[in-house]
Amino acid sequence: MSTLPPTLTAFANELAGALWADRLGGLVVAGLIVAVFLLSEAARRLARLPTEYTRKGVHVGGGAVVLAVPWLLDHTVTLAVLCLAFFGLLVAGKVSGQLQSVHGVQRRTSGAYYYPLAVIGTWWLSEGDPVLFCTPIAIMALADTGAALMGKRPGNRRYRVLDGHRSFEGSLPFFGLALCIVLGVLSAAGVPGLPATLLVPLLVAVACTASEAISWRGSDNLLIPYAAFLVLDRTLRLGLRDLSGWIEGMILGLALVSLTWRRGGLTEAAGIAVFLVATLAWALGGWTWFGPMAALYLGLVILGAGEALGQLDLEEVIPTCLGGVVVVLAFGHSAESGLYAPYLASLGASGAIALGRLAHARRWPRLPAIAAGIALPVLPALLVADSLPLVHVGAASLAGLLVFTLLARTSLVGRRFVAALTAGALTWALV
Repeated sequence: MSTLPPTLTAFANELAGALWADRLGGLVVAGLIVAVFLLSEAARRLARLPTEYTRKGVHVGGGAVVLAVPWLLDHTVTLAVLCLAFFGLLVAGKVSGQLQSVHGVQRRTSGAYYYPLAVIGTWWLSEGDPVLFCTPIAIMALADTGAALMGKRPGNRRYRVLDGHRSFEGSLPFFGLALCIVLGVLSAAGVPGLPATLLVPLLVAVACTASEAISWRGSDNLLIPYAAFLVLDRTLRLGLRDLSGWIEGMILGLALVSLTWRRGGLTEAAGIAVFLVATLAWALGGWTWFGPMAALYLGLVILGAGEALGQLDLEEVIPTCLGGVVVVLAFGHSAESGLYAPYLASLGASGAIALGRLAHARRWPRLPAIAAGIALPVLPALLVADSLPLVHVGAASLAGLLVFTLLARTSLVGRRFVAALTAGALTWALV
């Protein structure tokens, strides 16, 4: 008779022990979540409420239940099992055509599936800390719902994102609700003390509002809690030193957008994205990490990328910078200095792709343009870094460009992102 390997046996015993220890809290959470789904289904079928309202009811009700998790559960694995179970319930409801109180919307969105992932991800990042866990979840559940409902009213200032439109009239209630939520939680917890108690809510609200404004197909359920956690974690853990970094980053981001708005032909969504990227690069890495990203962006603006491509919209900004942003975030969480060369390579690959496309549109020689795209982010780094593996960075950037060229023949989404990450991963392996 076969037996399980020792590692699997130990895991199974640990899982069983955690579930047993959390049995009462787990049953309470599971029962309340099921009750939220049942009430939403009843409201849709019996009261004939529109799906958008029942969906938001689940959004808020589920969030209210989740806020009690730090006091009901002691083990991460228990919450993971619950999140996996409700993810499976959502998938089953979609496949079977049931659970129309959540899935019965006309627009394409994956927000419902992201919800349990956001919960377990925020719990893991926060390590169960009530302030760092509850604040992002409350913003996602309450502020996002307020923005969605208010945003349905016709607004005078609407702008396009990848899957539809947003309005500044919808962003204002989100900002106000997020600000009040963070201020209330921090005041109740007695952290971090004046003046940070007033500044931190403002920074969190700005970061979350900007993230929500450029989200698409339900990704705000991931972006909002992550943005809230990132600002809260660093400002509460590192104190005023990191608080000033976020303030400086937002000022620099706003200045960068203001100075390049006309020349770059930025759309509203693209401007918000540039603001967010600049803020992250400065807040997490200072000048060393901000300089290469800003140099690449300014180079594209000066060379007339917006004019050649019609305008710099979200579809251009996000693919060009996303690979570098992922490496910046990895550095922010790990403080691993060895990520700097992969960061330059990912930006170099993105620069080579962007300037190669610009050269094609302008009928310029492509090889000099590609070389310039690789050099743009590297030049500022030479001013602050003692030594850089320039050969490895250049070779990896070209490899990323090659990956993009091969993927360009396919219908794969995110080709520039894959190419940038490939360049970064190659540099990490070589250096």
